[in-house]
Amino acid sequence: MLTGLSHLLPKVEAEGLDEAEVYRREGLYRPQEAPRIRAGVIQCPICGTNALRFLPFGLRGRRNACCPGCGSVERHRFLWLYLRRRTDLFRGRYRVLHTAPEPCLEDRLRHLPNLRYLTVDRFSPFADRREDLTDLPFPHGSFDVVLTSHVLEHIPDDRAALAQLARILRPGGWAIVMVPFDPRLPVSPEGAGIRSPAERMARFGHPYHYRIYGLDLVDRLAGAGFEVRHVASRAFLSAHQRRRFRINDNHLFHCVRR
Repeated sequence: MLTGLSHLLPKVEAEGLDEAEVYRREGLYRPQEAPRIRAGVIQCPICGTNALRFLPFGLRGRRNACCPGCGSVERHRFLWLYLRRRTDLFRGRYRVLHTAPEPCLEDRLRHLPNLRYLTVDRFSPFADRREDLTDLPFPHGSFDVVLTSHVLEHIPDDRAALAQLARILRPGGWAIVMVPFDPRLPVSPEGAGIRSPAERMARFGHPYHYRIYGLDLVDRLAGAGFEVRHVASRAFLSAHQRRRFRINDNHLFHCVRR
């Protein structure tokens, strides 16, 4: 997760900077210094920070989105709560592959003694391995768990990436997949052939996204060899919990390798 992309956006759109040129900049991965915020009723379930308000985040500056303690945003807090409440990731012995790892999660997962934990990213200089998800070098069944959040929309051939994630998971292993998802869309609008970051920004809300996912995502995941459970934040958490943890309308897909 880049913290400084919004400042580069005018240059990205005007000059057509490609993803590699931007995502290899080390400074964009460093957390920005957060202002001091008074304690309050909003709580981050990842780091325990209690605050009167959270910080704005995103290319459009979503209000109350970013934890001033660990830098988590809504989808990270939803994922953390799901992993805590619905999986035994924090107790079982697992080989975990985490793609494009978010610092707020990586800092905590990496030090769990029950996990053999590896991170990959196509560009980040801070990942354990620099790998392309469409051509992973790991043997079949190398991992028990895959965590991949807001990565697939960056890949023109996402079906190739899904096939690789299924291949490197053992049968019965599981993945948590999160993407920009709109359940009102029956079919995912595609833009794999769009080269202009400005046009992708206009169509998908991000200069380096190739699609917004719709309901056909379940079929894509099933086609790669997964049994899929769709979990919506509004069904998983009460309205009080969503307000307390600052979690918006969000979705994850719990995928078990057949």
